[in-house]
Amino acid sequence: MDAPMSKNMRTGFTGTFSILLTCMASSLGLSTTVDNAAGKEKPNFLIIVADDVSWSDFGCMRSGCAALTPNIDRLASQGIRFNNFFCGSAQCTPLRHELFTGLLPATTGVYDNINRGRDYKNYAEYLIDLGYTVGLAGKSCPLSHQRIVRVEGFVGGCNDRKPTWSLDGVRKFISSSEAANKPFCVMIGSVHAHHPWTVGDASKTPPDGIVVPDQMVDGPITRRCLSLHAAEVGELDNQVGAVMAMLKELNLDQKTVLIFLSEQGKAMPNGKWSVYDYGCRALCTVRWPGTIEAGAVTDEVAMYCDILPTLVDLAGGPPPEDIDGYSLRKLLVGESRTHHRQNALMFGQKCLIQRAIRTKDFKLIWNPDRSSKYYQKEIMSNNSRKFFHKAWAEWVRRAATDPDARAKVDHVLKHPEFELYDIRRDPFETNNLAALPEHEQRVKQMFEDLTTRLTKLNDPLLKKHTPPRTKRIPRETIDD
Repeated sequence: MDAPMSKNMRTGFTGTFSILLTCMASSLGLSTTVDNAAGKEKPNFLIIVADDVSWSDFGCMRSGCAALTPNIDRLASQGIRFNNFFCGSAQCTPLRHELFTGLLPATTGVYDNINRGRDYKNYAEYLIDLGYTVGLAGKSCPLSHQRIVRVEGFVGGCNDRKPTWSLDGVRKFISSSEAANKPFCVMIGSVHAHHPWTVGDASKTPPDGIVVPDQMVDGPITRRCLSLHAAEVGELDNQVGAVMAMLKELNLDQKTVLIFLSEQGKAMPNGKWSVYDYGCRALCTVRWPGTIEAGAVTDEVAMYCDILPTLVDLAGGPPPEDIDGYSLRKLLVGESRTHHRQNALMFGQKCLIQRAIRTKDFKLIWNPDRSSKYYQKEIMSNNSRKFFHKAWAEWVRRAATDPDARAKVDHVLKHPEFELYDIRRDPFETNNLAALPEHEQRVKQMFEDLTTRLTKLNDPLLKKHTPPRTKRIPRETIDD
């Protein structure tokens, strides 16, 4: 899809104008690193983005399925934690595109890892225009980075079998920013816990002790997958702990907004590449001592596209124009208990054409193309070399004789027009309520809300009289 033109597109005018203002302020002896509204120094930002980690993998989310994450849990206790935080598409490129630009997939046309979209203005340009130095370590996003400092120390390739990491480059970048008397924003794109799940201490999370999520077929290979993934999450937790210790050592805790984001869910069925919460729901926790209440928890719905306007707002900048995100500042600092966003949208495009809308309590999934099955080659193809494919193969073998396993496999492959889930009672979305008479009005209203939002976003799905067909399912997948 060709993305629509927008004022958000890179024109160079905004940046040039801001630079002129900065130069004028400097010549007059004025500070460009002060929030004029609050009369305070602009905060620093340090953002850690994990890779392929489901919302339920953290102890602070109290799912019962968590890995060992003492540092991330401690971070959550020191700031605010979001219970309902989502990405628009559960794949790396569209998620990071949403984070960097504040735009949803329907706006940019970036629904999956193949379509990279146009070069929209990104968060770094907004912050640089506000006087920040901006650095990026580790995994990146396919957007222009001419004005971003590349920070060494973290592996950028997510399929690295032995990814190493060091905070030396981050520390150096922070020190140079401090020496220049400029606020900084540094983003660490961790590759943990992306497959191949080869680091971390799996002895701390043995298969026998794993709690298998409700939507999965319980078996030894599935448990082994979850065990290895949990070990990698443990290494991610070590990184977060090291970042917290570094900020304390540099005496920057009070001056730095520390944000942790867990990206999309793990590469397992109904996780990554899906519109279910196991794929699209993330952990977001934000710490700013003295400004954000420690231990705060909110059920307000928020999305990845809300991060960019939040950064700009906290930095004292004007609201970005023509983006899909809303600033979370008032919610973070306690000025409001509500957020502008009443619901979140999810866009399934690669594996099956799907759209979903999520409120605090319910999720409605719309499956307009019911003639096709869900198909994800990395998980389902017998030619896949991914270890998590072995878990799917285990499910399929069990489904031949086990009715419960068969139902769970069908839940991945087959989809009625509507699926409705009561998230509070059914967080892993196993019990579809859409056909029940008592939910008829809820389905109708949520579908109306969904199509209204999609129309405003100019989603191409609504323009087609016949929904686009997805790839045919190879014979190697399970038969009907």
